[in-house]
Order: sequence, then C-alpha cells, then structure tokens
Amino acid sequence: MIQKWAMAAAALAASAVCVPAWSGTLKPTDIRQNLFSNCFLGEQEGWLVGELGRVLHTTDGGKTFTRSETNTKDVFTSIVCFPDKTLIVVGQRGTALRSRDGGATWTTLKTGTDRNLLSVAFVNPKLGIAVGDYGTILRTEDGGDTWETHPVPEKLVLAEEVAETISPGDILLYDVDFGTPERAWIVGEFGVILASSDGGKNWEAQTGGVETTLFGTEFTDDQRGWAVGIESVMLRTTDGGATWTQENIPAPKGLFLSVYDVAVNGNHAIAIGDSGLLLMSSDAGQTWRQVSLPIELAGSWFRGVSMTPSGMAFAVGGDGLMLIAHRDKIERPGHRSVSH
Repeated sequence: MIQKWAMAAAALAASAVCVPAWSGTLKPTDIRQNLFSNCFLGEQEGWLVGELGRVLHTTDGGKTFTRSETNTKDVFTSIVCFPDKTLIVVGQRGTALRSRDGGATWTTLKTGTDRNLLSVAFVNPKLGIAVGDYGTILRTEDGGDTWETHPVPEKLVLAEEVAETISPGDILLYDVDFGTPERAWIVGEFGVILASSDGGKNWEAQTGGVETTLFGTEFTDDQRGWAVGIESVMLRTTDGGATWTQENIPAPKGLFLSVYDVAVNGNHAIAIGDSGLLLMSSDAGQTWRQVSLPIELAGSWFRGVSMTPSGMAFAVGGDGLMLIAHRDKIERPGHRSVSH
C-alpha cells in the first residue's frame, strides 16, 4: 500500500497555475480516493489530500467537502496549513503547490527535484522542510518560493546486510517534523532517524535501536518525540533523540501491524496504522490502548492523522476513509459514531 502512493509516477502540471475551485459539494461517502494527509485549523475547518490531485476542504468538521481544482492528477502525500489559510502540498515527482486563499487558487512551486516528496513540515510560514525518496531533503526559508537540497549525512550507518546493496543516498525518507524552529527530525527506511539542531541546514544520524522502516514522527518540543513504523514499532525519546526507547503497544493478537502516523497534543495522543489499527493515549503518549472499531474497518488502513489544539484528531486513509476522535468519542463522518 505504501508503494501505491509513494512510488507511483504521473505527469506534473507545467509551471504556475492559478485556477478556480470546483464548486460542487461532496459528502464523506462520495469520496473514494485514497487519502494520505490532512491539516485542520480548528475543529471545523480543514483540508485533506490524496490521489488524483485531490485537495478537499471542509468548514463543518467533515460533514461536507468541496474539491479544490489543482490542475494535476498527481498524488498529493502531505499538506500543511496556516491560520491565514495559506496551504502547501507536496507529492509525486517533486510536486509542490501553494495556495494563499484556502485552496481557491494555486501556484506551482519549483522544488528543483523530480523525486517523489512524501512529507512536508513548516515550523512557521517561512521555514519548511520536505523529504522523499532517494534521500531527498529540501529546505525553504521563504515559504516555498525557493528550495535548497541538503544531503543525507555521510556517516549514516545502515545494517550490514543493507549497506552492501544500498547507499545512504538511496533510502526513502518518509516523514519530517519540527520540535522548535532549530530542532527537526526525519525518519525513514531501515530505522533511519536524522536530527538537525540548526533548522534543517545540517543533519546527523541518531540511533533508534531498530532496523525496520519508520513511517511517521511527532515532536512536541525539543526533547519529547515519537517515531512509528512497520511491525508495530513505536519509539519514544525524552532527551531530543539522544536515546530512544521501544514502546510496548497493544495490537491484535498474533499480528505485527504497521503504524503509519502519530500525533500528540497535551495529554491526548493518537496513532494509526494498517488493518484499522487505532491507538489512543491520555497520558501524553506514555501508555497506549487499542480502540475497537467496527469489523468492516479491519481490512482498511489509516495513513495520516492530525490533531487540533483542542485535542480533536482527524485520521484519513484508504478508499476515502475518515475518522474523528475527540477524547472519549469516535466518529466516522457519514456513518454511525463509535464510542469507546
């Protein structure tokens, strides 16, 4: 499933585009494309991105959506949004678009790469980092107008059996997050964790103690962070990544499911993954419990989750799957609610 969106290729829209939004209204059940990322300004207004160049906008907490016309069919893998409704999305073949008006019009950003971009994070409207396949690390200081390429550390050590055939510059980097404007982290294939203390100009490797792929990372400050990945792996650090501890998280008996993303806000935390895996924490990610979802979601996957300042989490995944979790209430837009 990861390869379906991370490695697919399609033609990019040429140069800058500035086109109006599609004005139709969609219900959640009308949306069937795979969704990979979302961003919410509050409990009501947010944007989702996924296959076929989809950017979907809601102003009623996911009850209805409008589709923004981006003039491309490329997969969008990641989105960030700002209080002034500036949006930045990234995706296939180095695609990056920016909207200054909540998705009504878009401008193509020149990233200087044709590598697939899998994640983007901004710590403020100017400073951002995007990462992707073949060790791609891009950095901007002007809100995406220009991007610089930064190398994977030369001293990155891979497992012996991997190092014989793969160089550090070939690895897939799946996610990036800031803890502060100076501190940032990247995770990727083969348990790779990279850290920066100068806002992404330079990177050094950290040791997480695992050699399996890490898909997502979340930092709440310059000390506390999480990384999640294949085989039910969750790592946690309380010292900025100097040391990482592998957490014992619940999963269906006999199964080692991939955990794709994690979000933490205050005492509330959520992690999502394959086969309908949904984990929640009420003690700031120190302990986790598995949430039982309807049996029809057992074959589904969640890929991206975001959390609002109030603690509401919005998760998206395969075939238009959406889920809203707000403390003790779980809702699937357009379907019957599930409480836990």
